[in-house]
Amino acid sequence: MESTEVHILFHCFYMQMGVTNGHPILSIRWPLTPMPEPEIGEVYKNLTFNLGSTNTILIKDDRKNILVDPGILQLGRYGAFQSRLAELGLKTEDIDVVINTHCHYDHIEGNYLFEGKPLIIHEKEIEYCRNLYWPEFAEAFLGILDLKPIERSVEVTENISVIETPGHTPGSISVIVKTNKGKIACIGDAAIVKEDYLLFRPPSVVTKNIAPEVSVASLRKVASCKPFLVIPGHDAPFSPSNSEKFID
Repeated sequence: MESTEVHILFHCFYMQMGVTNGHPILSIRWPLTPMPEPEIGEVYKNLTFNLGSTNTILIKDDRKNILVDPGILQLGRYGAFQSRLAELGLKTEDIDVVINTHCHYDHIEGNYLFEGKPLIIHEKEIEYCRNLYWPEFAEAFLGILDLKPIERSVEVTENISVIETPGHTPGSISVIVKTNKGKIACIGDAAIVKEDYLLFRPPSVVTKNIAPEVSVASLRKVASCKPFLVIPGHDAPFSPSNSEKFID
């Protein structure tokens, strides 16, 4: 049997801009932990906005290319996504399955590159996306794929399983990958930064009407899988056993 491979196609990035009299005056690069302090918004009278993209992950298993969280629109719009795939000898049409850990824009806009491909997403996220943004947004970035909504934990291949990890959003899911070195947990924004996971604390954004304890329970569920490597949504991958960041 061929070994399962996990590649980070794009490491997360996050830019926060402030505006004074219409001029940009602040830029912060992330991943850095802890997260940027809220005082930044106060200094610039809340005239701030964000541009960021998540960790985008390619899993090669059972002769399938499985993509987790394609990220923001601009990665494909300006050709970075296509060029990054080419570095691994792949084209967009070589992706067999797309998985969205949840429906926030910085995780799903890149879906448009994979029109017609199977999309694994929790059924709760589809309606959540329509309500959070607008129906046409959901159609543009979810509906153009072959939706495979799930309502519980499922196995994608013998070595890849999807588990429910709600909290950040109602239908957040995580991907657990068995490799020769052990399990890798691709957890989206169940932990936005590594401290969320290591301290079992709720992420900075938790869906309305969901108790923070639900997010903590999801983190404990991931921990029970005993991954040797955790890939959060917006921080560098790390090893829970020694808390050292892992560089791909």
